[in-house]
Parts: sequence; structure tokens; C-alpha cells
Amino acid sequence: MRFRLEIRDRNFVTKEILDSEYMNLSWSYSRIGGCGEVSFELPRKRFEETAISGEFNVRIYYRDPSTNSYSLWYQGLIENKIPRLRGDSETIPFQGHGYQSQLSRVYLNNLTYNNTEISAIAAAIIGTYVNGVTDVTYDASLISTTTFTPSSISFNETALSAITKLADLVGGREWGVNQDRDFFFKARSSDISFRFIGGNKIIDFEDNQDFSKIANQIYVQGSQVGGTYHFFGPYNDVSSQSKYGVRTHIISNASVTSTDVGSQLATSYLSEFAEVSRRASCSLIDYNAQVEATVPIGLFVESGKKTKYGQKKYGQFLYSGLVSRIINRVNYVLTNNGALFVKLDLGQARPNLAESISQLEYELEQNRQAAL
Repeated sequence: MRFRLEIRDRNFVTKEILDSEYMNLSWSYSRIGGCGEVSFELPRKRFEETAISGEFNVRIYYRDPSTNSYSLWYQGLIENKIPRLRGDSETIPFQGHGYQSQLSRVYLNNLTYNNTEISAIAAAIIGTYVNGVTDVTYDASLISTTTFTPSSISFNETALSAITKLADLVGGREWGVNQDRDFFFKARSSDISFRFIGGNKIIDFEDNQDFSKIANQIYVQGSQVGGTYHFFGPYNDVSSQSKYGVRTHIISNASVTSTDVGSQLATSYLSEFAEVSRRASCSLIDYNAQVEATVPIGLFVESGKKTKYGQKKYGQFLYSGLVSRIINRVNYVLTNNGALFVKLDLGQARPNLAESISQLEYELEQNRQAAL
């Protein structure tokens, strides 16, 4: 078998090596979170699975056919086992998740950091409060610095919620727990690493273009003074309006008191929503490489066999050329005859300007709270 399923106990002592017994093996990896869900079945009768219990370690290895050497592709822990009787057959399905799920077990009680850069906060949370209490390990080289240092930030929540908040503040992050159980917090890649021509290894491609969320005229409703709200705008994206008509959206933020800040918020919002939102899914066959072998994951490009797609309206191109997409999630399914199917959930990267909006809103709220 090209893939080996290995079970270890809570102390990571090997219990079983399953090269051919397992059935319906599938697992996932997400750009946000790292190693995700895993499931498999064993053709055993009830009570024959007592050697495999909850919280046991699950590892999936890939065997290189040219060298016969094994490389680790996935690591997680068992969360459910469901002995099942159907007619004359009995199987035992198992379900689990990557070690990112253990971050939700650690609670940060009234923890505050002042004038500390975001990645340093993430490293401190993992190194001080998560490492040693969970099975998540810590490697400083996997945490890349950011350009944002909040004046103050406090946490009364789980470590998972805190790391999510930090990643949302800085934008453009990939983070989670990888196949080595190492926590990572990386800047998103802008390099194209995956290029496919339609029909070559691609058995299905679906391009979802969502026009419902387009906004090209923005008003900003700010703070209330003497019963009257500060109101700024309109801020327009003329190019978008000429293609799709006027689509108005109102941003409400009680911290906005000046035209400059209102304009900054509106411009960030327009940079993300003035054009159509694009999502896609792609299914691959005979692709025997680990998509997330390098983190951050590179961008994905798909092109037609002979032509590059584009739309045209009244002489203006809505899209033309190749579209680079981020890979949000990778789903691996190994059939019982040994064929590996890979499904990719694809999205579009937020513009750099749009990703600054979370930092701006955070600092505005900090200033508003200080003035109370």
C-alpha cells in the first residue's frame, strides 16, 4: 500500500501499524488550522477494537514508490469510535481531528499584553500556556513576524479563540498545527506553486462567482454626538459602478469621528468588495504529492486547454487572463482500491489594503474606550 495508517497510544507508543486492513481512509488539511478531520474504518467485530481508544494518536504515512521510504503526511487524535453492525457485516468506524483542536482546551484568564508585536504574543501564548499542557509542540522558526503592534490587548477566552483573534487582526496569515504537531503562524504566500491545465489530472472544476456581495458606494456612520451621528460619504468606485450599477453599503463604527478615518475605512472596504467574489473547488486524480508539504501553501492556477477565460461587457473586461487562487482546504480520500482523490477548496486573497481594516478598527476602538 502507498499509505500506512499507524496508531499510537496517548504516550505515542506504537500500538498498531495498518498497511492494508483499513478502509475508507480520508483526512484534510486547512490553511487556517492545519491538520483537520480524519476518518477510517476497520473490518473488526465489536470489542475487537479495545486496543484503540480515544485520544490515541493517528498518523498517515506516504510510501515513495521509488525509494520505499515513508514520509509523514498527517497526525491527529481519535475522538470517536462507532462499532457498527449492518446485516451480517461488522465494522468499526473511527473519527478524529488534528491537534489544533487541543488549543480550545486551554483557557487564558485575564491575560494582557502591552505594546507587544502580534507574532510575539502568539509565540508567548503557545510557549507559555499551551506547550506542556497539550500535545502541541512549539518551534519559534515557524512563527513569522508581522508589522502590527497593538498598544494593548487582553484575553479572557481559549487559546484557540485568542490565536484566531491575533490572526484576524494582522491579516494574511496561515496558522495551525501541522503533521509534526508543531504550531505555525506564517505570512500567506504570494507565489504560484500549483499550475494545472484543464483535463490534466483535473476531473472536476467549479468556479463560483458571487455577484451578490458587490459594494461600490460606501457611507460611513460614525459616533453619535448630541443625538446626531457623524455621517461620511459617499465613497465611490466608479469602475465597478459602470460594470454592475450602483451597489450601496453602510459601515457603522461608533469610533469614527473624522473624514480621514471614514475615508480610510471606506477605501479598505471598496478594495475588497467592489469586484465579484470568487470561490472554486477542484478535484484531482493521480496526484500523489502532499499539497501542504511547504507552508505557507502556494497559490493555485487553472487554465483552459486552449483559451484563457474572460468576460466582456460594454467594451470593458470584467476578468481576463489567469486567476490566482489561495488553497483554503485540502481533502484527501483514499479509495479501497488504493486510488487517491484530492479535492481543493479555493478562494481569493483579500487585497492588502482591505486586510488593514481590522487593525484600524481595533485601534479606533482602543482610542474610544480610553476616552470614556
